[in-house]
Amino acid sequence: MRPSRALPIMLLIFWVSSRHLWGEPVKLDTRSYLAELRRLSTKRPFFHDSPDVYLESQSLGRFFSREIYKKLRGNAYFGYEHDEGFLMEGNAIQIEVLKDLAPGKPYQTAYRLALDEALKTSGFAPKLPAAHQIGVCIVGVELDETAKTLPGIMVEAYLHNKQLKKSFFTRYGAGHPRGLPAAIRLSAEMLVAQLCSRSTSHGCPGTR
Repeated sequence: MRPSRALPIMLLIFWVSSRHLWGEPVKLDTRSYLAELRRLSTKRPFFHDSPDVYLESQSLGRFFSREIYKKLRGNAYFGYEHDEGFLMEGNAIQIEVLKDLAPGKPYQTAYRLALDEALKTSGFAPKLPAAHQIGVCIVGVELDETAKTLPGIMVEAYLHNKQLKKSFFTRYGAGHPRGLPAAIRLSAEMLVAQLCSRSTSHGCPGTR
């Protein structure tokens, strides 16, 4: 699988902010910055907005169905999502599926370890079986840092409550200036943050 060419677009804003965090100033015109913030807050249908539809069409339809893509809303910076009303009740969670579309599945094990660690740190207990389930598919990888991109990973993922029969679907990218392993950890933590935000236990014990 080729690295996603749409992923650099999603990682651009993180690249700019990281330069501030790591002490490398980035000069931005105030009007341009405000316009960019407005753009970031806008949510559009996935098929109408995502560059992946025409640049990385081979990454579509191998995990999510067309019906799910039609429901996704968001933007190319923060990703796309659709929530049917998923809630996390208790702390037992099952990693139902974790796929890697790259030949040889080179990132599957690293992502599984990162997801296990993020769940345990946040107070969740990975169990098999469980009423709450996670599914993840790695659909794109950016290996190199350039003037506009960071090493990063793009995933499609769902959270599912079997008792409520409600799911949350998301497709998003995560990048990190310290390389792909850090980006994988960040991606897993971002997914667990979605779980925390929908927990009926008032947050996640162990989150920092």
